[in-house]
Amino acid sequence: MKKFVAVVGLLMAVVGSASAQGGGGGGGRAQMSPEVRDSTTLARAFNGITLNADQTAKAKTVIVAAREALAALDRQAPDFAEKMGAANNTRNADLKALVSSDADKAKLDENLAALGRGGRRGGGR
Repeated sequence: MKKFVAVVGLLMAVVGSASAQGGGGGGGRAQMSPEVRDSTTLARAFNGITLNADQTAKAKTVIVAAREALAALDRQAPDFAEKMGAANNTRNADLKALVSSDADKAKLDENLAALGRGGRRGGGR
């Protein structure tokens, strides 16, 4: 009986410490569905800018097309970063064409610059 209690206690200690380690997880963005990621991108890009229904629909279309274009790229290719930058520049230009006032364009530029930084605060690993 003492051995059984000792084994159960040891097993609980191992399981407890393993669960305290947390799961893999992979860093947030990778866990979001494409739809949630698109909505987040739309909200962050147009933060502080009012869009009408037509502009919102067009912006969603641009963001989805950009995500699909990026997904089609080969991440192992030597020119991946260049192609990714070109795709993002195209997305940004298409989104900028949707707003008309200079103030909105300036705000969109600011938001897109923050979007490119990933919006992370603090230090990395």
